[in-house]
Amino acid sequence: MNEFHVGEVRAFEVLGIIEVNERKFISLSDGEKDTYRVSPYDYQLEWEGANLPGFLHCYVKSVNVWGLPYLIQSRKHVLEDCYTENNTEYAFKVVAVKEDPNTGSTFYDLKDAFGLHHRYYPEKHETLREIGDIFSLIYNGIEEKGRNNTFLKLSSVEVPPFELDENVTTCYSYEIPASLSESKKDPRKESSFGYEDEFKEFKSSIVFPAGDVEENIDKQLLIISKTIAGFQNHKGGTLFLGVNDTGEAMGIHHDYPFLNSSKNDEYQYSATKDGYELKIRNAVKYFLGNTANSNISFEFDSIDEKEYGVIKIKEVQKPVFLHNIKLYQRAGNMTQLLKGDEITYFIEERFLSRNYNLPQQHPVENNELEEVQETEDEISELTDSSVVQEPPGEYENDRKADIRIPETKRASVNDKLWFYLTFYKNGGWSYQKNAVQNEEVEKEIPILDSMKKERLMMVYDNGCVNVVCPLDIIKPKGVRGRKFRSREKIYSNGWNTKAKLLNLFCADRDDLIVFDSVDQFGSKWVKAHKVSAISVHTTLHLEGNVLINPRLNASIERAVPLPLEYYHLFSSLVLKDHQTSGYLGFRRTDKNYQKTFIALEKLIENYKKLWKI
Repeated sequence: MNEFHVGEVRAFEVLGIIEVNERKFISLSDGEKDTYRVSPYDYQLEWEGANLPGFLHCYVKSVNVWGLPYLIQSRKHVLEDCYTENNTEYAFKVVAVKEDPNTGSTFYDLKDAFGLHHRYYPEKHETLREIGDIFSLIYNGIEEKGRNNTFLKLSSVEVPPFELDENVTTCYSYEIPASLSESKKDPRKESSFGYEDEFKEFKSSIVFPAGDVEENIDKQLLIISKTIAGFQNHKGGTLFLGVNDTGEAMGIHHDYPFLNSSKNDEYQYSATKDGYELKIRNAVKYFLGNTANSNISFEFDSIDEKEYGVIKIKEVQKPVFLHNIKLYQRAGNMTQLLKGDEITYFIEERFLSRNYNLPQQHPVENNELEEVQETEDEISELTDSSVVQEPPGEYENDRKADIRIPETKRASVNDKLWFYLTFYKNGGWSYQKNAVQNEEVEKEIPILDSMKKERLMMVYDNGCVNVVCPLDIIKPKGVRGRKFRSREKIYSNGWNTKAKLLNLFCADRDDLIVFDSVDQFGSKWVKAHKVSAISVHTTLHLEGNVLINPRLNASIERAVPLPLEYYHLFSSLVLKDHQTSGYLGFRRTDKNYQKTFIALEKLIENYKKLWKI
């Protein structure tokens, strides 16, 4: 066994999340035969096989007489993992207002979205906060004081009052550069549904859980049932179905083919709105009971020719339990689990309200609530015990890698080759039946017969993408109709030699293209566009359309196509057609999109071989 010393920080290999005596721990290994465990933070409870970190840094707080360490997580490394962008606003919730016994100064005990606590001393000019308030502070780095005492350097977003200097007579104003202003626009603000809040929640699907590319209707309906219970145990609310987390309608039609994919529901449902509603109602009765089901109503509407569902959820005076075990309640824009005395207070509150019509006597304080974590263990616990659950471990990784890919034009093994399109280092191009494959070739791509009328995407390192139709290049339209150019002849003006040609691929006009970029500060961004949003040209050597704008001080790293079939799994990253050049998209470090990023990478990994990218 390794020798440990109090105060040292060590890196351990992460094995997974385990449960001991109804408590969860992160299981660790020293790389040899010994294993250890450490308590997780809220955000780490969502770790699964696909997104486990390789290592975790732990601080040795003490060592017992047998040389075994008591480990806690290194505060410095945890903060560095959660707070990745300097000079950026982060939201915090006030859970207590206290007085420093040493200085007498007032400070706030804050809790962030990751479940971490922080101490903040407000300035005199700042707005006074109360318990339960949520407000933003600017993160300016991390400061260490030894013995695992590490904290965030935070500052107020409020500007202190300006004091006039009698000697100053000139005022200056500065105009924000258009490029910087444009890059800060939030594409999510164009939602027709607003934002999620205390009374509103969005779910893009009742079949596909967030971050997954495989259907799992049992898991997703469990999550939806928790949301419904949370609203009924609060003040009611509205659940929008077929609407993604940025408030964009995607439709519910993509769920219809999977209504009968449940492992524990023997009933058959029609691929219609009636079957859709009946499936949800049966799940609500199964998880929450008849009272919960009788206090929801359904409506259906459409926007931009996309139909979405609306569940109107009433407040229920009787506590609504999930499987008669767990009690959830809406708090802000989250559904949270009540426990301990909170359950007692809540039941007494409901009893008083229902029977005596008295005001609330024991309000549940949100600062002690446990945020809901959607874990596989919990799903196994709450679903039908007769259902055989898939074991974790190596089989789980194999299952995730073997994602069922729907047939697409690019994936058809029976598709015939039309021609090879070859681009040469001197800027020329040719087409022929066989690949050229010599030192003079810059890039070469096979054009399948099914793709000759679609789109050839030419991606350059300057952020431009030139889009052409292969048929218009090889067999252009003339006065007397179309006529083939000479085969195997090298033509000039094949590509824009003033830039580097990063990639070539064919895509259907209805498909999507995903762009990764990095800005001058090293921050990584991702966005997606519809292929149809990029204009088509008739000349190969044009610069093309600007997709990653140089004015935003960023460069393109990757551009890959994805089929429209999976639009609903990452639709929150798809920008509007008019937002092509003025937006970098979404930061890779944005915690609100981590599950979407995971789903996106799974899709790209499984399609890139079939698309030859």
